[in-house]
Amino acid sequence: MQPGFQTLCSMGRRALGALVVGLVLGQPADAANQGATGPTSTGAVDITLTTGISSRISGLVDLALGNWTGAGDLSGDQDICIGRTGVGFFGSGSYRIRADGDGDTTDINAFTLTNGVDLIYYDVFFNDQTGLAGRQALTGGQMLSGQGGSGFSEIFNWLFGCVVRNANVSVVVPQANLQGAAGGAYTGTLTLVLIPD
Repeated sequence: MQPGFQTLCSMGRRALGALVVGLVLGQPADAANQGATGPTSTGAVDITLTTGISSRISGLVDLALGNWTGAGDLSGDQDICIGRTGVGFFGSGSYRIRADGDGDTTDINAFTLTNGVDLIYYDVFFNDQTGLAGRQALTGGQMLSGQGGSGFSEIFNWLFGCVVRNANVSVVVPQANLQGAAGGAYTGTLTLVLIPD
C-alpha cells in the first residue's frame, strides 16, 4: 500500500468517528414521551408558559381545633400572607380567592372532615385583611371576588414569602354538625386558590 493511501484511510476513519460523535452528542434533549419505531409513531412534549402576573399564598399553618366537649362550635383562624406582582407599591391589587374542601358524594368541593367513615361539615371564611372583622363566607369551589390589599405588602409577600400578614382564613365547625358525630379523630384538607385580577 502506498503511504498516501494509508493517510487517506486514516483521515476517513477519523472523519467518520467525528461524524458519529457529532450525531450522538448533537441530539436534542429527549421529549417527555418518545415515539416508537413502526408504521406510525406518536411522541409527546410538555409545554409551559408563564403569564405576566404571578401570585403567592404563604404563612399557612395546620389548624388544630382541639377536642369538642359537647357544647359550642369549634373554630380556628390564622392571619396569612397574600403576594402578587403587577401592582405598584402605593397601589392596591385586587384578586379572587377560592377554597376547596375534601368533598362528599354530591359535592367534590364541600368542606368536610372525616374519620375514615363519617363526615363532619365545616364553614370557611376569608378576609382580605388580618383578623375576623369583615370576613366573608366561602362556598366550596366558587370564587370570592373583589378582594384586595396594599401593593406594598403584596409585592413583599410575593418576593420574600410571608413578610406582612395581610389576610385571614378561618374555619368554624358548628355545634349542630358536631352533635351526633361518631367519636374519633377527624381530619381534612382545605385548599386555597389565589387568582390576581
